[in-house]
Amino acid sequence: MTFDIAAVLVILAISLVLFITEKLRMDVVALLVLSALAIGGLVEVDEALAGFSNPAVVTVWSMFILSAGLSATGVADIIGRQVLKMAGRSEPRMIIVIMLTGGILSAFMNNIGVAALMLPVVMDIARRTKTSPGRLLMPMAYGTLLGGLTTMVGTPPNLVASEALAQSTGEGFSLFSFSPIGFPALIAGTLFVAFVGRHILPKTMPEGFGASLEDAEEEFRFAHDIEQYRFSLRIGKDSLLDGEPLSRSGLGRILGLVVKSIRRGDKWIREVDPALELAADDVLSVQGRVEDFRDFLQWQAFEMASGPEIAELLSLNRLVLLSATVREGAEIEGLTISEADFGRRFRGHIITIRREGKVTRGNFADFRIEAGDSIQMEMKKESMDAVTESGEFENVAVISEESVSDIYRESDSLLELDIPPESHLAGLTVAESGVGDTLRMRIIAIGRKGGSIFFPDAGETFRAGDKLLVHGGRKAIRLMQGLQSLELVEVDDSADLESNPGEGYTEVTLSPRSALAGKTLRDLDFRKRYGLEVLSIWRKGKSYGSHLRNFRLQFGDAMLLSGSTEKLAGLADDGDFLVLSSAAYDEPEHHSLLKAWVSAFIMLAVVFVVLMNWFPIAIAAIAGVTLMIVTRCLDIEEAYRSIEWKSVFLIACMIPLGAAMKESGAAKWLAEGVVAVAGPFGMWGIVIGLYLMTALATTIVPTAALVLIMSHIGMDAAKELGMSPELVVMAVAMAASASFTSPISHPANVLVMGPGGYRFVDYVKMGLLLAAVVMATVLPLVAFFYG
Repeated sequence: MTFDIAAVLVILAISLVLFITEKLRMDVVALLVLSALAIGGLVEVDEALAGFSNPAVVTVWSMFILSAGLSATGVADIIGRQVLKMAGRSEPRMIIVIMLTGGILSAFMNNIGVAALMLPVVMDIARRTKTSPGRLLMPMAYGTLLGGLTTMVGTPPNLVASEALAQSTGEGFSLFSFSPIGFPALIAGTLFVAFVGRHILPKTMPEGFGASLEDAEEEFRFAHDIEQYRFSLRIGKDSLLDGEPLSRSGLGRILGLVVKSIRRGDKWIREVDPALELAADDVLSVQGRVEDFRDFLQWQAFEMASGPEIAELLSLNRLVLLSATVREGAEIEGLTISEADFGRRFRGHIITIRREGKVTRGNFADFRIEAGDSIQMEMKKESMDAVTESGEFENVAVISEESVSDIYRESDSLLELDIPPESHLAGLTVAESGVGDTLRMRIIAIGRKGGSIFFPDAGETFRAGDKLLVHGGRKAIRLMQGLQSLELVEVDDSADLESNPGEGYTEVTLSPRSALAGKTLRDLDFRKRYGLEVLSIWRKGKSYGSHLRNFRLQFGDAMLLSGSTEKLAGLADDGDFLVLSSAAYDEPEHHSLLKAWVSAFIMLAVVFVVLMNWFPIAIAAIAGVTLMIVTRCLDIEEAYRSIEWKSVFLIACMIPLGAAMKESGAAKWLAEGVVAVAGPFGMWGIVIGLYLMTALATTIVPTAALVLIMSHIGMDAAKELGMSPELVVMAVAMAASASFTSPISHPANVLVMGPGGYRFVDYVKMGLLLAAVVMATVLPLVAFFYG
């Protein structure tokens, strides 16, 4: 093994580890690979940058734009409405029509774009035929993936495979080289799912499924479907909540409830303003989990100390009060307390922060640290070294007894909070529970059998029977008492629901390019931003209906929203959401139909030009993009937004790795290993081995990068045994594009996970069988055409 081979293999191994662990974004990993190859002299500068002008890369971003043009002009919507008419009510027929439609569209459009367009249509089919969406959405996603196998532009891995073949042999695949293999795979996969695989799919309806913006009867039926999340509470005559503004009542922050309406006397207050003052005898119609409310009623809080007495009690547990000043040039300077990960790093709690004579107390998460800030914190004695040795502080000292009264006010309390053994908190982490945030208290310790955990970090999990030692204000106790005085009452509020025709419900999921993923509803200030309430979130087959404000949204989540029909209808034009009902979209106007015909003609012209071999596909695609923009099928900004830049940079930056593997001999070295293991089994051993390795790796490695790596290894292995390079490259491309076995192996799988109510295991059960069917279909055909 030469130094160059070793260096390339090390870069390859590190990149695979980073891809698998997802410590960095895949495009960032690809940029690191390119930089390492160029700086290490493993490729020339021109080779390092050649990926950005590579025909495959140009074709990839061009196809993203062409696909967006077909979407923007309503071509796919028109086809979708025809699908709705053809699907009928027989489940096998619906699956066949949906999968073939998605597959044919995906032959020339981006897979995830087709899935996003088909999603509302399929949800409407499920709703109108009273079929669980879980029976149709996974087949839809798999149909789009199978359709990608049918043409060279069907999916980026096909383009990458063709380019790798062209670099090695001088000639790549043509536009329809994949069709004789891909179309039989599409047909076989569709028939398998329609007549066999569908029996594996979940049969139960997701909770609350069936909302409709325009059908009042459906809307009222849907209100009953979500009855388990709606109940009523009465404010007692002597309640501490009497006269409190709704925003300060703790109903949302502590109990995770959404107040939908208030009955005051004989009148209903439906426009609930956060500033509205609550009154005795008010009956609140709330949305949430009644089990969590009953659980909260059993919480008990005992005051153990108050004011300066807190320090005395804490000292018995070897806890100290420490004061430290942030030094000039400290790493934490300019960061918020949350960004600095203060609690975990220094194993303590901040009580006050003093800056230029001003004292700050309360929630410090968003407080930005400056040099000279004096921070007072409570921690265990043995944790003091973490502060003194960090180099972040100066003037570190234990606070004297005389100064304790300046830190702990008379209104401060140290409480023992007993949570019942059967509480819903058991199994949740500190962060997931929101106990500290909702009660505005700091959890100093968790008491449990086997020893106490002081200053638990956000990832610590509560157990049944835990006792919490918390530090907060007496106002928190009064708030708990006020909430625990609420009475659970049975009230028939159906009249209120029916008499409010301006309110509706709808289901949405995050669009593939949504900027909301990774953010909580609180971060987004969702209610204020959209004027809508999130009633529940479906994730991995489970429904969540309370304490949603701290939920971090993920791709694949489906949300049930309520609000005015005007606000709900407006979501159809919001790029962050896909509304799971095609009824939310208007029928295309005459000028839109004209643009639809124009965009369809442009796409057909691109295909025709390539088919006639008049121009290379990259040039034809660029010309098509230009015509889409000139004819105003979409504007230039929409064109830029439609490009999946992560995929473009991933392919462009990984192409030099393929060149380095070939030139250094690393691909040949790995191929010799493959031949040594699989060679005794002959051609089929090599092909099946490469196919299985690629198919399994699609669950953890980006497919475009995977194809680049496996194609070069496969071609060198083929050379060793005198096989056709086209055979192994086609097999690798087919394996990489058949990403069925995991929700994370392709964005189309993630997209349908929430709306379909799927769990991870559902993809494994169906995906493995479908992958076996596709493999059994593809490999004989590959051998027939290229063997």
